[in-house]
Amino acid sequence: MGKINQGILGGFSGKVGAVIGSSWKGIAYMRGIAQSIHNPRTEKQMRQRDKFALISKLSSKLLGFMKVGFRGSAVKMSEMNASVRENINKAIGGTWPDYEVRYDQLEVSKGPLDLPYNPSAAVELSVLTVSWTNNAGFGNAKDDDMAMVLVYNSAKQQSVYNTLAGKRSEREAQLSLPSAWNGDNVEVWLAFISEDGSTTSASAYLGSLSV
Repeated sequence: MGKINQGILGGFSGKVGAVIGSSWKGIAYMRGIAQSIHNPRTEKQMRQRDKFALISKLSSKLLGFMKVGFRGSAVKMSEMNASVRENINKAIGGTWPDYEVRYDQLEVSKGPLDLPYNPSAAVELSVLTVSWTNNAGFGNAKDDDMAMVLVYNSAKQQSVYNTLAGKRSEREAQLSLPSAWNGDNVEVWLAFISEDGSTTSASAYLGSLSV
């Protein structure tokens, strides 16, 4: 705070530009207004915002499946937020501002349940078949665990899924795909959930397939 020499400047009260004038016991003072240097659009902030926007948009398209897949790991947050937290760094690739989704790194489910051995997927006549080797009896895998299958069409930004597609003991599950997807490429994931729905597995990315 500075004292004003009234003989030179004259006293004043109130805000003038970047200073505020006032008086105390007949003495005129002025003080500067604190200037904010916060820039909400630094490159670092914009990079993170663009990542967040991209992964949030994708998660919203897959939310029905992720509500089941992230059920156990969404502690004090929504399944949507849990999926964004899980994927915002590892599933976004490329160089800003040209970010892209790394589908092979995208987690659509999370949990301690064991995945089956040798999962694979194939499409024929608009029907997706996912197969695996039954590993019930090893780790915490059980015959009656249920397969969860997710298919995402990035060109149309649409998904189809079944969270009760078949038992682990059945060694395969099928999912019909929309006829409008013929000729498109789709991304495929497999996960498992316990019979009582309390425990899920991590997801396995089964590749990009042509319908």
